[in-house]
Amino acid sequence: MGKDTVRPKLLDVARHAQVSPATVSRVIHNNAPVREKVRARVLASMSALGYETKQFKPVAFHNVVAVLIPDLLNPYFAEMLRGIQDQAASNGMMILLLDSAEDVQREEQLLRLSLTKPIDGIILAAARLSDADLISFREQHGVPMIVLNRNITHPAIPCILVDFENATYRAARHLLSLNHTRIAYLAGPAASEASQRRRRGIETALKEAGVVLRDEWCPASFPNVSGAFQAMSALLALPEAERPTAALAYNDIMALGALHAIRVHRLRVPEDISVVGFDDIAMAAHANPPLTTIAQPKYRMGKLAMQMLEQMITRQALLGAGYTLLESPLIVRESTAPCNVGNER
Repeated sequence: MGKDTVRPKLLDVARHAQVSPATVSRVIHNNAPVREKVRARVLASMSALGYETKQFKPVAFHNVVAVLIPDLLNPYFAEMLRGIQDQAASNGMMILLLDSAEDVQREEQLLRLSLTKPIDGIILAAARLSDADLISFREQHGVPMIVLNRNITHPAIPCILVDFENATYRAARHLLSLNHTRIAYLAGPAASEASQRRRRGIETALKEAGVVLRDEWCPASFPNVSGAFQAMSALLALPEAERPTAALAYNDIMALGALHAIRVHRLRVPEDISVVGFDDIAMAAHANPPLTTIAQPKYRMGKLAMQMLEQMITRQALLGAGYTLLESPLIVRESTAPCNVGNER
C-alpha cells in the first residue's frame, strides 16, 4: 500500500460487501454466527480492498501470584486488589485470586491448593490462620509470602499493616471527647487478631477516662452487614438506660449494618447514637449519614505488597524485611456527635 493511500475502514468493507458494519465486525472477531455465503462475501471484500485487521499480541505472563482474601464481597479488599493487580500488570505478572469466605478451614485448603499450581509467590490479606500455621507453611514450602494486616515475627515473612490498636484508641478518644461513655464495639470475628487489637485500643482509651468496656457491649459476629445488623439490634433491644450511646464497628460494612439497625429501631444517627467504622471504603462517605471512620491506604497497601513480593521473587530484596506500618487517619464525618443523654458508667 502506497504511502499516500488511504487505508480502507470497516465501513468501506461493509459498503463493498453490501452488509452492515456489525456483520463485518462479527466476521472479523468470529464472536457471533454469520451465514457462510455472507462470510465469504465479507472476506472477499476485505481482500479486494486490502483491509487489514489489527493483530493483538497476547500478554506474556512470566510469574503467577496467589492472592488469598477472607471476603470478596467486602469493598475493602476490592480496593486493595486493584493496587495488587495494577502493580502486577505493569510487570507482566498474573494474579490467582482465592476467597476463603471467612472460613479458616477453607483458607488452609486454598493455601495448600495453590501449591498444586505453578505459583511464584503468595499475598495473604487478613489471614485467619494462626501465626504458627503461617510460619509452618512458609518454612515447609519456601514460597515467597507477604502478609497484610498482620504482624508475624518471622524473618522470611514481610508484613504490611496499620496500627489497629492506636487507630481504635484515637477513635474511642474521639467519642469520649463527645461525652460518650457507654460505648459498644461490634467486634467481628472473635478469633481475629485484628479484631482483638482493635478492642485493646478501645479498652486503653476508655480505661484512661475511667470507663469500662463492658463485655455485653462487644458482640462478636460475622463481619458483614447482616452480622452487624443482628448484633446492633440486640444492643438496641436493651432498656434505654442500658444501651450504648455510641458504637465502633470492626469495619465499615459492619458500620453500615449498624446504621440500618438503628433506623429500623426508629432511632437517629448521630442524635441518638453515634457510629464509627473502620477502613474508609468508597461508600462510607456516601452513607446516610456519611460515616466517621478510620482510613486505611488500601490501594497503596496492595501496590506495595506486590512490589515487595516482586523483589522477593527476583531476589532483589533480603527476606528479613520485618513489617511496614502505614498511616490510618481518623476521618470525622456526620455519623458522630455529642452525646445527648446522661451517661452512667
